[in-house]
Amino acid sequence: MDLTGNHSPLKKQNFTLKEGVDYRVKIHFKVNRDIVSGLKYVHLTYRKGLRVDKAVYMVGSYGPRVEEHEFLTPVEEAPKGMLVRGGYHIKSYFTDDDKTDHLSWEWNLQIKKDWDE
Repeated sequence: MDLTGNHSPLKKQNFTLKEGVDYRVKIHFKVNRDIVSGLKYVHLTYRKGLRVDKAVYMVGSYGPRVEEHEFLTPVEEAPKGMLVRGGYHIKSYFTDDDKTDHLSWEWNLQIKKDWDE
């Protein structure tokens, strides 16, 4: 099993969300060789070095193909309030039923009062 994705420069990339907005995460990936069974997307959120959230989404089982697969998380609401504004570090990865880490990447998220802050 070999998953590939466009994930290299995200660790230095900051994404900004306005507090209280609804959002979804969209991921494009390919399965290159073997069938992957029970694929899950795990999303770990850290603030100031402490884990504040863990989300696990069942993605499914996939066979190899030339075209990319797309996964879209359910709609979630960004937290609201002065205490939750600021920077978050996200560690994302795909794992399967055998606990094999197929693809992982890290990125940063800023929660702000308004879009233009």
